[in-house]
Amino acid sequence: MITYLYRKIRKALFLISVGLCAVMLMAADGDYSQTNKISLVADYITSDELGYVFVVKDNQLAKYHPEGNKMYTYSNLYAGDISYVDTHDPLKILLYYEAFGQVEFLDHTLSLTSSTIDLYKINLELANLVCASYQGAFWVYNPMNFELVRVNSLLEISERTGNLQQAIGLTLEPNYMLERDNFLYVNDPATGILIFDKYGSYYKTIPVKGLSSFQVFERRIIYFIGDEISIYDTGLNELNSTSLPWNDARSVSVSLGLKPQRLYMLSDEDLFFYNIN
Repeated sequence: MITYLYRKIRKALFLISVGLCAVMLMAADGDYSQTNKISLVADYITSDELGYVFVVKDNQLAKYHPEGNKMYTYSNLYAGDISYVDTHDPLKILLYYEAFGQVEFLDHTLSLTSSTIDLYKINLELANLVCASYQGAFWVYNPMNFELVRVNSLLEISERTGNLQQAIGLTLEPNYMLERDNFLYVNDPATGILIFDKYGSYYKTIPVKGLSSFQVFERRIIYFIGDEISIYDTGLNELNSTSLPWNDARSVSVSLGLKPQRLYMLSDEDLFFYNIN
């Protein structure tokens, strides 16, 4: 089963690399077809590269099939509400609980793969952002000293940036971060998206401001504002935008590793499933 999933992941990554450049053209005329709608109330959604949808409500995480069938659920009643879900690795999903300073890793069935990680025990209790990193590690942002810290799978600090305010001359108040393709993306709504390499060395800042979240595929930043989906190519420094099926969703996510590619939109009472034709 695990081997089969890895094959699907490799196939998904290939499809992303050949299909991402065309996603804006495919949806240029709002060419979406709704495939399902589920009544539910949730805080936000995300998706993985295999097209599965993850729905967060308070302290519960639910996983849905791309066609809309509910598959698995997980909740930890003792850790508070889920602050962040990182699904980049479908076999090692990261959950972060900011209120209690805890990190968990789940497998593809939303079962715990190891004991809950207490950031207090590794002297990172002041962290306000956490995201997954390669080889089972994770990044932490400590706002008290403006520092990014990478913790490896042995819960040892493998990389740290030092005070970013001193290093790059910016006062940061980041609200979101993720690592993709050996780059770390840190979002500051007032400054833009700061990009660091896998060792925490500053690379550049993307001048897209006012965001609360985004996705990254093949070094392209995908974000949603109002009724538009936008893609910023970090290599070419080009921005393209097109319309979404409707305006003011609570949360939006895309999955580009399938044919057809998928779009998921969460309203106050429903989760909508679309194909990008």
